[in-house]
Formats: sequence, structure tokens, C-alpha cells
Amino acid sequence: MQDVNFQRTYRLEEVYEGAKERLTHLLGKYLGTEDVYRFNDADRSITFISERIFPSGGTSRRRVMLLFSNPHPHSIQQGMFLAPTSRGRESDFWSILEQAGWLPIGKEKRSPKYLAEMCLQAAYPGPFELAFYCYYAFPSNYPDELKKIFGREYFSSVIEPEARLEFTQTVKDMGVETVIAFNKEVYNRIVTNPVETCIQRLKAGELIHSLVKGVEREVPVFLTFPTGWLYDKAYRQLRIGSLQRIKDAI
Repeated sequence: MQDVNFQRTYRLEEVYEGAKERLTHLLGKYLGTEDVYRFNDADRSITFISERIFPSGGTSRRRVMLLFSNPHPHSIQQGMFLAPTSRGRESDFWSILEQAGWLPIGKEKRSPKYLAEMCLQAAYPGPFELAFYCYYAFPSNYPDELKKIFGREYFSSVIEPEARLEFTQTVKDMGVETVIAFNKEVYNRIVTNPVETCIQRLKAGELIHSLVKGVEREVPVFLTFPTGWLYDKAYRQLRIGSLQRIKDAI
């Protein structure tokens, strides 16, 4: 069976020393035995672990890509997207996905290992076959840290173009039929009609959608609340409602 995690290397050249210093400052605790990141002084590169899921074998269900910004290093260490915190608290993402009717896996079975196995095999009931994909492969605490670590020029000339090309090719090659984006900045990078605002529109029950640009066939993209959004007393109901409306629209 394939794995959730995979390895990638960035050749950094002239930005190597600065990137190494800034990453050590921001993410140094992940430079230990788990090897989320590994620097190579000889060729001025960094090798890192990322994550991605496309179910093996395939099913007759509609293939929907859940699109995130980039991985979190803690989840990389746990071997599965949106893993519980170091204190064992489960991410709200999984229970919200269950209650919205997307991935009906009960809490007692939602360990990182079990989720990884079920999602890799699409061994769950429901209307869709779910792919899990990060637009930027490099893991960090927050997406904005990528520009801080590598600098705006390297991000704009290497990381973002590589991410855009790989995403578009993946949608084409893997038969993705619909994309659900959990990050507005990523959504705006991939669609034909970007948006300026989204949270208030989503809270009002609006269905925000467009099409993937650069793909010959029509692939709808829907924008929903970020996975960590909790800035409203009714945040769970709002996030569940948004995903339910998207499911109904698909």
C-alpha cells in the first residue's frame, strides 16, 4: 500500500544560509530524530517530508480533492493530515467532516494510523472518493512562514510556480472532478474568478465557487472555511453547513 508521506528536495543555492537560519528559528523543534527537514550543506539543499493521498485502485464514486495550503510538521510526524495535537486533542476537521456527511468515520476509529489506512483505500462509505492534497508541499506552522523562511523571491520564482504547475497537472492526470479549497489565498491562485472576501459571505450561507484555470475540462472549485477557523460562537454549525451545501451542489 502507498504511504501518506513522500520526500522532496529544494535546491537553495544562494538563499541556503538564510533559509537554514530562519527555519531553525521558526521550526527547529522538528529538526530532530523524526527528520521532517534535513539540510545538506554540501549541495546547499533541504530535503523534507510532505503528505498527499490519492486512494489506490479507484472507485466508481466521484473523485473530490480536498485542497489545503501546506502540511503541518506535527501531522507529518504522525503520518496523517490534521493529526491530534501533542496533548491528544483531535482536530475539529474530522468531526465536522463526519457531521457534514463527507467522511462517516466515528471518533473511536479516528487515530492517524486508521484514518491513513481508510483514506488511502477509500474504505469508507459516502458519496465521494476523497483525495487530500496540499498546494505547497513544504510543511510549516502557517503558510505565511514559507515566504519568511525562503524569502519572497525564491517563493515567487520557485515554490509557487512549481506548486501551480504540479497542482494543474495532478488535476488532469488523476481525474479530479471537483476541488474543495480550505484557504482563500490558494483558492485565488487556482481559479478563473478570484474573490476579495469570503468569511462573511460563507457565514451568510453563500456558495462560493469557480473553475480550475488551465484545465481543458470544467473542474468546479468550491471555497469553504479554513480548517482551523473558530472565530464565531457557532463556528461548528457554520463550517458543517458550508460543507453540506457544497455536497448538495456537487
